[in-house]
Amino acid sequence: PDLIIERLNNHALKNGMNNGLGEKILLRPELDGALAVPQDVLGGYESQSRAFIQIQQGCDQACTFCIIHVARGASTSFPIETVLTQFEKIVEQGFKEVVICGVDLGAYGGDLDEGQTLVSLLRAMLALDLDCRIRISSIDPFHISDELITLMGNSEQICSQVHLSMQSANTLILKRMKRRAHRELIYDRVAKLREAMPDLVLSADVLVGFPTETEAHFADTLSAIEDLGIAYPHVFPYSNREGTPAAKIPKQLDNAEKKRRAKLVRELGKQVWQKQAKARIGSYQRVIIEGSDAPENLLEKVRVRCDDYFPVMLAGTEAVNLEKGQWSHVEITAIEGQSLVGKLALGA
Repeated sequence: PDLIIERLNNHALKNGMNNGLGEKILLRPELDGALAVPQDVLGGYESQSRAFIQIQQGCDQACTFCIIHVARGASTSFPIETVLTQFEKIVEQGFKEVVICGVDLGAYGGDLDEGQTLVSLLRAMLALDLDCRIRISSIDPFHISDELITLMGNSEQICSQVHLSMQSANTLILKRMKRRAHRELIYDRVAKLREAMPDLVLSADVLVGFPTETEAHFADTLSAIEDLGIAYPHVFPYSNREGTPAAKIPKQLDNAEKKRRAKLVRELGKQVWQKQAKARIGSYQRVIIEGSDAPENLLEKVRVRCDDYFPVMLAGTEAVNLEKGQWSHVEITAIEGQSLVGKLALGA
């Protein structure tokens, strides 16, 4: 089993299987200790504060740049009862945040009995009223329904952060990628998300340099980073995958141009991040303690994480005794590098 798990982890990394923010998903057997794929849930634990539950595998969408639907097969969902059992076990072990993951998360339940959908799963998880927050990983804008938006907006337990499986914001390129969404739909879904969750933080997969992508096509994607407020663009320069339709397109962009476009997206994402980070100075946030860093001056700093995924560093003796995984409240006071800086709020 250990060797199989290692191979699954390596496969996950090679095929971009993460929580939507670049964090590795560590797989291990559940629920009875025996490895069974796909009948049992594969859960993963990134730290002592955040745990992952894979609720769905495979993909029925044949994007022209992707080979996952061939390598991993059709979409397969784990029954709600199985996921709930895993969820309860994880929280019992002390985790205060659970990330639900899938290759095509929004397709959850399509292969199960009627009524088992992503929304019904989330409702069942919320009904347990466990002491943890729930984070939704990468999801196609096509699957962000009004019902899902309403549920997220009405729940304090679901994190106000969404990772869009966007790839591009140009309708023609999205069509050539054989994606389900188009530019207008992406903008519409984000507008409704922000209406329901004003403090929403967005991250997104962005694939630049797709064959035939002109400067004008790319400009649509670049403008979407700012228009939609994508603070965490997860950028990939396009690369050929043998056996995919996109690899056969004659008009391929050179690597230098793809790298240039990727750099522009990352730089604009940093500007969006800075703007949103500054807006949080002076606010009070409920956070989870993640760990400690010891810089050169040996003054211990404690890493914490907000509901919206913004990282915060706490410094000083009052932070030293905080335990990993516990809740706390902080006041955001400044920005330092790629992190907010905070102090423990009175009464925390």
